[in-house]
Amino acid sequence: MLTKYNLVQEITKNIPKNVKMGEKKIIVGCSGGPDSTFLLRVLHETIKNPTENIFICHINFKLRGKDSDSDEKFIRKTSEKLNLKLYSFVHDLSTCNSGIQEKARDYRIDRFIELSKKENTDYIFLGHNLDDRVETILLNIVRGSNLRGLSGIKKKNTIQKNSKKITIYRPLINIRKKEIKNLCSENNINYRIDKSNNSNYYSRNLIRNKILPELEKINPNVTESILSLSNIGNKDIEKIKLTNNEFEGMKIDAAKAVIFERFKNIVTSDENYFFGKKHHIMIENILQGKSKSENLPGDIILTEKDGYFILKKKQEQKKSVNNHISIEVPGAIKISEEFKIESKIINKPQNLNIYNENKILLGEKFINKKMFIRIKKDGDRIKQFKNSEILTRVKKVLSNYKKKNKNEALILCSEETILWIIGVRQSVDSYVQKNDKKVIEFSILKNPIQS
Repeated sequence: MLTKYNLVQEITKNIPKNVKMGEKKIIVGCSGGPDSTFLLRVLHETIKNPTENIFICHINFKLRGKDSDSDEKFIRKTSEKLNLKLYSFVHDLSTCNSGIQEKARDYRIDRFIELSKKENTDYIFLGHNLDDRVETILLNIVRGSNLRGLSGIKKKNTIQKNSKKITIYRPLINIRKKEIKNLCSENNINYRIDKSNNSNYYSRNLIRNKILPELEKINPNVTESILSLSNIGNKDIEKIKLTNNEFEGMKIDAAKAVIFERFKNIVTSDENYFFGKKHHIMIENILQGKSKSENLPGDIILTEKDGYFILKKKQEQKKSVNNHISIEVPGAIKISEEFKIESKIINKPQNLNIYNENKILLGEKFINKKMFIRIKKDGDRIKQFKNSEILTRVKKVLSNYKKKNKNEALILCSEETILWIIGVRQSVDSYVQKNDKKVIEFSILKNPIQS
């Protein structure tokens, strides 16, 4: 039995009754650190028939060499000691130069969803603590977040991906890190130490190791102050919610600009979407009459009509291209009533300088290759520069492109190679070569990425 009964009891209050009774299986994300290891022990002592109802998920990202492998071995021994089933994954990100945290998070969510289907449960338990929440709030403030950013990490939230929804629980979210370490010490619970947490290379570590200690010199109760601010933000968020299931639009009197100022911070229903300064500028454009319509996060369109602001969900404008649409050359494909793509072969082209946003020329080597159109997806990269093997993320290309409807961008591909972000940028790998006798001309009727 774990010591400090009152504190453990406070933690178990955040565990649903059906989980405690063994009526609902759960998956526990465990890194081997003090938080997740202690959480695992609490759950093991609290849940009825733990062997049948608790599954451990561990991911080795290979970011700390032998230490990462040692973490994996530690979790394996822990699972054997507690007689719990372990799902262990290896996903090497050690050679990744950018976006490591984003890639790790996406992979982690994918594995949670995979396991939730396999074990027929949608409950995921993670070991985030109160310190993690405070650090996240500060990180969001520095990045220029909205009211949702003040929420930090929630005690409970849902994530939906590919028609599968999972619910994430964080029973330790109101417990300080030092209290968790003390509990581990008092109960002889061993855990792994992540030495990389001492490095200030990552923004979160810098906040944890440098900024928060300096703030505590100014106000020893700074943690409580930050959480108080967070609670105020949460109350404002609860006042106005947009749902993804039913959204018929909402009108706000243009004369009540002060009210709208508070509303504009929470126009997105997707709590995982970063709503930043550029989105505030979009709303300011409407307020100041510089624009009649803006595309906001969460597939929401903000328009002004007859002195009112109208929020509505974006209507489907294209037929499904979730997988891909094959392209015949020569030929034509109709994506929507107004959006059509045509292709033709030109023999002995005379003018190769016809490029514009709505028309490109592809080199002769692509004539007999299979080509298709699909929606953009995370991780897409395109070659922008000659004499360089560096690929640029499509997301970054679009972020620098000052036009609307960027989230509706389509991609022209040949096998796995991106040839064209349609209406935006052509890959240099697809350019016409000097000795090409034939070329492919692609043209579009109405650019999907509008001005």
